[in-house]
Amino acid sequence: MQMLRAIIAPESMVGSLLVLFFGGALFYLFTSGTSYLYYCVWRRARFFPGWDPNTKEERGVRRQEWRWAFYNLLGNAVITAPIHHAIVTGRSRIYFDAGERGWGWYAASIFVVLAVTEPLVYWAHRLLHHPVLYKRFHLAHHRFRTPSPWTSMAFHPLDSFAQAAPHHLLAFILPLHVSVYAFFIMFLQVWSTFIHERVTWVRWGAVNYTSLHTLHHKLNKYNYGQFFTFSDRLFGTYKSSEGLVYDGADRLEPAPAE
Repeated sequence: MQMLRAIIAPESMVGSLLVLFFGGALFYLFTSGTSYLYYCVWRRARFFPGWDPNTKEERGVRRQEWRWAFYNLLGNAVITAPIHHAIVTGRSRIYFDAGERGWGWYAASIFVVLAVTEPLVYWAHRLLHHPVLYKRFHLAHHRFRTPSPWTSMAFHPLDSFAQAAPHHLLAFILPLHVSVYAFFIMFLQVWSTFIHERVTWVRWGAVNYTSLHTLHHKLNKYNYGQFFTFSDRLFGTYKSSEGLVYDGADRLEPAPAE
């Protein structure tokens, strides 16, 4: 246990940077890689009939996605290393013993994190669509108008950090158990993979599900939310994706290209 903690929580800034970069790269390869293998290789005939991922154009798109993912992983490792280091060395509000605050607060903190980060991430994302910020930062992600699992980390580093910043900020404002903080940081990548797959399995009205985000890539001005649609509905930027984008789960169109 001590050895594991020494590996994932080294008490040096360089150690934090290395953990964040290599850990993030492995997690990206696992989440996006398994998703791509399942939907775009093994079950391609079911979900994306007629699409050939091995054309010169498609291989070029994948190389661009991987290149931007590398820049993002490296850049975010540099940006967030001080945050990781502060947490490891006890200079944040993160605590490690669940009994310190009790299980009641542990459960409540999950809902507090969602309540605080939902509107903050919404506005961070929406501001990134301002023409000045969009051209400089967010365009790198939106160049992939037809997203894939590999698009999940294909960001300018400052773009993705801005959208994760509310979660990092709470680590210094609220007492959060390390597992709650770590879960949300890791789930952001899992969720990003889900919403870029172009295959929707859950269509709950409150959830910012996959085809809603596919529509966001296609039209650029709707569905900015993090996990839910509450902020989009409140501020008038929600738009249903029904019949407007291809979705591999129900094949709304005969071909996946948009």
